Amino acid sequence: MKRVLIIFANDLRRRLKSPLSILLMLAIPLVMTLVIGGVFGRSGKVEMTKIRLLVFDADRGLGGRFVRQGFEQGKLAEMFELVPVDSIDGFDLMAEGKASALLVIPRGFTNDLLDRRQTALKLIKNPSESFNPIIAEEAEPLKKTRSMLSADKWPALGDMQVLLDEAKIPFTQVEGYIGDSLVTLGSETAADTARAGGNAGSSGFNIFSYVMSGSLMLGLLFTSNIMLNDIVREKRAGTLARALCSPIGTGHVVAGKVLSVYAVTAIACLLLLVVGKFAFSMDLGDPAALAAHTAASILMCTGIMTLLFGIVRRERAADAIAPVVIIVLAMLGGSMLSFDMFGETMQRIGKFSPVYWANDGFKKIMVFGAGTSDISRNILVLAVIGLASLVPGALLLGTGFRKGG
Repeated sequence: MKRVLIIFANDLRRRLKSPLSILLMLAIPLVMTLVIGGVFGRSGKVEMTKIRLLVFDADRGLGGRFVRQGFEQGKLAEMFELVPVDSIDGFDLMAEGKASALLVIPRGFTNDLLDRRQTALKLIKNPSESFNPIIAEEAEPLKKTRSMLSADKWPALGDMQVLLDEAKIPFTQVEGYIGDSLVTLGSETAADTARAGGNAGSSGFNIFSYVMSGSLMLGLLFTSNIMLNDIVREKRAGTLARALCSPIGTGHVVAGKVLSVYAVTAIACLLLLVVGKFAFSMDLGDPAALAAHTAASILMCTGIMTLLFGIVRRERAADAIAPVVIIVLAMLGGSMLSFDMFGETMQRIGKFSPVYWANDGFKKIMVFGAGTSDISRNILVLAVIGLASLVPGALLLGTGFRKGG
């Protein structure tokens, strides 16, 4: 153990003396958080502008008036700017980019309601916009709810949990606007849903926490990459060969190197979280959940990079392949684009990326205040991936050291 600690301390001391490359990598998530968060305001709180919603009332009855009045009262009046139009004017205004969506109340809407016949409102979105029409449109969780209720059996508990998880983000983003509408978010329910151990006092949705929880893994993977790259350079420079000629064995060298990768990645993560806390006023959530999930996430980063460098042993090949692997995993896992923006197929594919499980856990902790039990699945997946890649990666590194020496 003493020999392992000697290797570990030497690597750690050398890297801390020259931290510039790692600090540059850590700038990636910080700049992403600053730029994207800055779009929504310096405080990081999402402020939504009024959505211009055109309404063509072909019914002209009591039901149509109820629909219009619902958008003109309370918080919805602050969220929507309702503009009555006829159908032709509505399409012209959307073509000119002067509205986000057109709501059509069909003829006979009132009679259908009174006669208890099935009826529907038609929403036509402006194709030139993306975010505002989505808010005006029926949310995806509501569509799934309808299919569950219309089925001939009780919904499974797992399906209900998935539905609740998907509904958290849209409800959190607009909860200040729908409090007076037909959908009510009581303070107790919101607190119970949003936290599992201490975030009831949260002042709202912080965009900085949302962005940082996704981009964090990008910086950590590149940090692990830099540390493993040092091993390749040491092989080329011959320092590893000299170390292996000493009483220190190959196993001690590998263990010390891997331990230093984990430690430096952990220091980088701590630094990012501290900067996020004090520079962006981020709520880091439950400390126990954050610590457990961070440890598992760093294990995953260390394991994947160790396996990669165990397989790819040449410096030039490692320099070319490692960044590509990191970027692909980060893109699929939602570090560059929010995972919620992916289509259904891409979300299925993205869940095979270990970065998804890390990002998802950080988001649940820092945005929704989840506790350790709420992210136990994320921690388990990350720990299994980390160990499953670290063990063979370390064996391959050891084989490479012996051949290189």
